[in-house]
Amino acid sequence: MRAQNHLLRQLLQPSLPLLVWGVHFFFCYIVAAEQGRFGQASLSWTVGIASLLALALLTVLCWRAVRRLHAGGAISMLDWASAACAVLGMIGVLLTCLPLVLLRY
Repeated sequence: MRAQNHLLRQLLQPSLPLLVWGVHFFFCYIVAAEQGRFGQASLSWTVGIASLLALALLTVLCWRAVRRLHAGGAISMLDWASAACAVLGMIGVLLTCLPLVLLRY
């Protein structure tokens, strides 16, 4: 049982930033679809808050990955993949929310 938990943690480490990005993308897609029903001002605040939360979580994940890279021990490919996926997730969140913010103006 312990080996399975360790494997799950190793698999989740580099893929968690991409999951955060995917959830944020899905949330923004739903918000854009419901924009006509609820009004644009409240939804742009919702997208803004969701984007800030996703960016904060991705920043923490990136910081943890970079801290593991500079820990002085053996550096694995998993650590590099975690840092790269966290940066990719941040770029993805920014590019996902940018059109929705620009549609307001």
